[in-house]
Amino acid sequence: MAERLQGRDAAGVLDDGAASAGRNRKAASILAAARELFLDHGFDAVTMDMVARQAPVSKATLYAHFASKEELFTAVVVEEANRVTGEVWRIVPDSNDVAAVLRRVAEKFVDIFLSEQAMFLQRAVIGVVPRFPSIGVAIFESGPKVLTERLAKFLAEAHESGQLNVPSPMLAAAQFLSVVRGDLDIRGLLLPATPPSRAEIDAQIETGIDLFLHFYTPSRT
Repeated sequence: MAERLQGRDAAGVLDDGAASAGRNRKAASILAAARELFLDHGFDAVTMDMVARQAPVSKATLYAHFASKEELFTAVVVEEANRVTGEVWRIVPDSNDVAAVLRRVAEKFVDIFLSEQAMFLQRAVIGVVPRFPSIGVAIFESGPKVLTERLAKFLAEAHESGQLNVPSPMLAAAQFLSVVRGDLDIRGLLLPATPPSRAEIDAQIETGIDLFLHFYTPSRT
């Protein structure tokens, strides 16, 4: 009897696992379809019917996962923010060379930030946030804030080792990301036909690193 019950319990766990995997696959399919549609058409032009057709799932399944278009859009952009943050930090070498780490972070950060897909999403977000402020909060919490916190942790460690003099790591991290980005994002958003050249991007990054290290490197006198 106990063995039969254990068998049924095990079968129930397997059934639950299969159902969970199925739900995850459907959610992933919905997010992929929505991401493509939002990139192609923007937030306002996309309907939940369009997403359901492209996924493809029933509208009942779509609404079971995402209660509204705003919730779906938030999920798409937060997923992208998580991906970008993870990708930027994944390339950071395990190194005590502060300049080398900052250079890798800056190069990856700017390259992703200026990608065509990132530009499309930024334009879409700019138009949506005034109407749905919670979307902006979700994106900030999962993207810029996380990246700044990770960089701040690295800078705090460099401060502890005496390589840098960074009394406020969060402020310094925000400053670094701003100085290496410069006006490249504004140019990418407003002048898509004439994006900055690789030479301009590299100059922006190198100058930003030099400025940052000049200010935060401890005096050796």
